[in-house]
Amino acid sequence: MIGSVGGASAAGLATALMKEKTAVQDVEVALVKKSQDIEKAKGESALKLIDSASGVTGSGRIDVHA
Repeated sequence: MIGSVGGASAAGLATALMKEKTAVQDVEVALVKKSQDIEKAKGESALKLIDSASGVTGSGRIDVHA
């Protein structure tokens, strides 16, 4: 496909396609990082909830027979 385009514009087209692919990959990486941040925040919230549970016994376990 690129070979059918005239000389100088073929290089420009290839460069544009590579830039677009890089931009798409950058967006995908940003989405994965955001998902990881959300999961980390959920985990930290869960730990805080467990720590604040009123039925924590002396051994550090939660008393489920309240």
